[in-house]
Amino acid sequence: MEIKGFIENSLLEWEGRLACVVFVPRCNLRCRYCHAGGLIGGEQAESVSRERVLDTIREHEGWLDGVAITGGEPTLHGEDLLEFIEQVHALGVEVMVETNGTRPGWVERLVSEGRADAIAMDLKAPLTREDYRRVTGRDVDVEDVRRSVRHIIGSGIPHEFRITVVPGLVGAEELERMAPELQGARTVVVQNFQPDNCLDLTLRTVEPYMPEEVDALASVLGGVAERVVVRGRERALAVRSAG
Repeated sequence: MEIKGFIENSLLEWEGRLACVVFVPRCNLRCRYCHAGGLIGGEQAESVSRERVLDTIREHEGWLDGVAITGGEPTLHGEDLLEFIEQVHALGVEVMVETNGTRPGWVERLVSEGRADAIAMDLKAPLTREDYRRVTGRDVDVEDVRRSVRHIIGSGIPHEFRITVVPGLVGAEELERMAPELQGARTVVVQNFQPDNCLDLTLRTVEPYMPEEVDALASVLGGVAERVVVRGRERALAVRSAG
């Protein structure tokens, strides 16, 4: 499993945890607002050795709370992902896997085999083929996404669903249609898109929502989950600097 970015310690990626963040290449989606385009085809930067990551975990023993594996789409790495998680667990550190939920069989394995101690899933749009294609640029089997959502909610492990709001693409009307899918979730995160470095060049001139508008959008999801929170720009900047 190639590693194309590494942050040795972060308080942004895994809420309430000091975690290192591992970025893997390749993704099966082409989300228009994606700010990690260099990871999609795996061409971003030079690879980071797995031993460097494991050595860092060893060096930080006793104060590092976890490892967050993001991308790209980690489940595309299959058995290599599971092997890496096993190596991290052997060092006494927990793992959070971040996924787009399009590969539910792998999501279910991560949970049922005890590989993931927590899961963060990006929910891109209302669960119709047209809505998902409009945001992700790909034909997606939304029933696969729905299956992942339901399995994660019912899993009993810590989890959060992340929704990026984008003027003209994902707003109040879309959130209202997404809300029923998230009933019973532990945490739903609403995050504002950032126009700089968007994969879709036309979005680079779009003004993001104002902070008070994001708060209002988050309120649309009130009562859906145990917690609905707004997350800021800092995480997007950290992702882009990982290489």
